[in-house]
Amino acid sequence: MSSIRVEDGYLTLFNIFHTPGPEEQQLLFDQWRSLPPAHTQKGLVAGNFHRSFDGRSVVNYAQWESREDYDAFRGESGTKDRLGQALAFSRMDSVACEVVHTWDPAPELSADKPWFTVVIVVRTPPEHQAAVLAEMTHDEPGLGDVPGHVSHAVHRGLSGEHVVKYAQWADEESFHAFLGRPRRPSPPDSATTAELYFGRLEYIRGRS
Repeated sequence: MSSIRVEDGYLTLFNIFHTPGPEEQQLLFDQWRSLPPAHTQKGLVAGNFHRSFDGRSVVNYAQWESREDYDAFRGESGTKDRLGQALAFSRMDSVACEVVHTWDPAPELSADKPWFTVVIVVRTPPEHQAAVLAEMTHDEPGLGDVPGHVSHAVHRGLSGEHVVKYAQWADEESFHAFLGRPRRPSPPDSATTAELYFGRLEYIRGRS
């Protein structure tokens, strides 16, 4: 189990693998489950692998101690070989981030807790990123009383072009009920696009 906390200061990567269907999605999980624990890789805190319900994606929420450790990992021949194999049947988007805000209590990542997980990737022009962050880190006072809400964390994309929210809900119905509530448009809305990924945390490549 790992957690999402601002004070840890980890480099966080949302590695999103787009797959044609469940068969290719399973191939990715088979590949990752064959890897040794995270402690064998310098700087790797955890890889948290989420299976989408529609079979069309896998989201790896990866936590690294530093950018240098991650860059060294990407430069290894074994990493290049595995990534090449994965990209033969999938497409990957990667967003490097830092955690800037979490709900209290902060999200805990555990395969034993079958939360309905929502990853919202907002793409924004760099000049609007601060406004999008302000909007997404403004927690409604009554959010803790919303049925089904568990926790969430907001991430700033290091390139300046993204804001990503990782949210945990008890079930899909609770999330969609919350999403369907009326809200006023925010100023950055017209300048941004958002992609939502729904899934469950299935496998953690942790240090133990």
